[in-house]
Amino acid sequence: MTTPPPDPPPAGAPDALDGLGRRSALGLAGAAVSGLATIGTILVANRSLNKTALGEFFVAISVFSLAQGICSLGIDGGLQYWIPSLRPRAARRLVRDSFLTVGTLGVAAAAIVFVLARPFAELFADQDAGDASRILRAVAIMIPFVAMYEAAFGALRSCDRVLPSVVLDRFLRPIAQCASMIAVAAAGGGALAMTYAFTVPAVVSVAIAIVLARQRRSTARVTGSREHLAPAEFWRYTFPRAVARVAQVLTQRLDVLLLASLGTVEDAGVYGTVSRCMIAGVFVATAVQQMVQPRLRRLIVRGESDAVKTMYGASTTWLVLATWPAYLSMAIFSPLVLRAFGHNAVRGQHALTILCLTMLVASACGLVDVVLLMLGRSWLSTINVLAALALNAALNLILIGRLGMNGSAIAWCVAILCTNLVPLYQVSRFGLHPGGTPLSTAIAAGLLAFGVPLLAGRVIGGATVPAFVVSFTIGIAAYIAVVSHVRRRVLLDRFFGDLARKRPTGAPGAATT
Repeated sequence: MTTPPPDPPPAGAPDALDGLGRRSALGLAGAAVSGLATIGTILVANRSLNKTALGEFFVAISVFSLAQGICSLGIDGGLQYWIPSLRPRAARRLVRDSFLTVGTLGVAAAAIVFVLARPFAELFADQDAGDASRILRAVAIMIPFVAMYEAAFGALRSCDRVLPSVVLDRFLRPIAQCASMIAVAAAGGGALAMTYAFTVPAVVSVAIAIVLARQRRSTARVTGSREHLAPAEFWRYTFPRAVARVAQVLTQRLDVLLLASLGTVEDAGVYGTVSRCMIAGVFVATAVQQMVQPRLRRLIVRGESDAVKTMYGASTTWLVLATWPAYLSMAIFSPLVLRAFGHNAVRGQHALTILCLTMLVASACGLVDVVLLMLGRSWLSTINVLAALALNAALNLILIGRLGMNGSAIAWCVAILCTNLVPLYQVSRFGLHPGGTPLSTAIAAGLLAFGVPLLAGRVIGGATVPAFVVSFTIGIAAYIAVVSHVRRRVLLDRFFGDLARKRPTGAPGAATT
């Protein structure tokens, strides 16, 4: 059987995809390490902490992530939008002012969390709130540093320093977090020690990223022409991102806090485990986004809409190829997956299935919000995220009392669909969408070659280790065979060809590390 040729690439396709395979491979490698390390941290926490301590740990991590997202003010997006248009000196000023802004906000947020730790702990603690308040104060100490996390790594990516950004954020930090938590577990530490083990490596990676971003060699890579960027102009674009970032992080983390408050802290621990499992797959999307976003912005600035469409379609296709086997495995064999984290975690099997099935849809939409942002529609993106937050909060309040963590999962799924399908319609009005032969082929391969054998194994053998091993082996073998057969359709020839091709010195993108 002869493989039909792929759709003819639109004008600008070679320029759009040249070097993208190499960048995406680096990001995907980082995502794989980060995802495995995240699973490792969940395993360690579940196996070493009791039910109450586990819930307190996940609440603390949620507060930590909320502070990180809220204090970032969306500046990472503003940096990636504006720095490509600036000259090196102007870029250095912008990076310096960004660090000062988020650092100041971080200090204020830390003071608030530290002072209000006790009353906040009493909202969700099932028993004595003393331990929970001590954990929250430990988180507060880290907030001034972690507030600059996204600004620091956003600055590195904006200046095209991809390698140090990925190594720090996707290799060293998650590995250090997992190793630290293993050491704490071996020493018999509790939730407070686990919180320090999780947060300190993040603080160290931020400090190193700030030093690298402030180096002259980083901004020397910037090739824009503007000598000056007025603060008002920067914030006109970035302020909507600040609002959206706050709404986004609330959407992702609010459910754990609401479960602890309206349900039980034990439910919050189980749901925290479920959501972290699902988020491990999101690292792949984040990795592809970080590789694609700077170039996408440069193409939009130059008005190369055909190249933008090509890049959007290719990155979405590769995202589906990389993530669907993981999401399908977790959705179909959710009881078996969660059994690895302890018997208590199996209660979250339906929530995990719901979330993973939703992520199949989300990954097929690709980096749709990034495309919308790089088109300059930051307010439109913000409205989408605010609508998702409103839906998520309302549904959580309605469903938690009736369905517990499954209600939280449904609420989050509605929010995920809102922040993917709505912007997909919006960017399609600009003639941009990821659809085409590559994406439809990748989806069909995932469902038929991998999903069907896995589903058959679950139906015939149940959620058992033998059934999973046999069906997964058959499915992954069939999936690899099919994808290899249709590699030109799904643009993998471009991906691997780019990895094999030696980049000439001085070529565009040669100094990306």
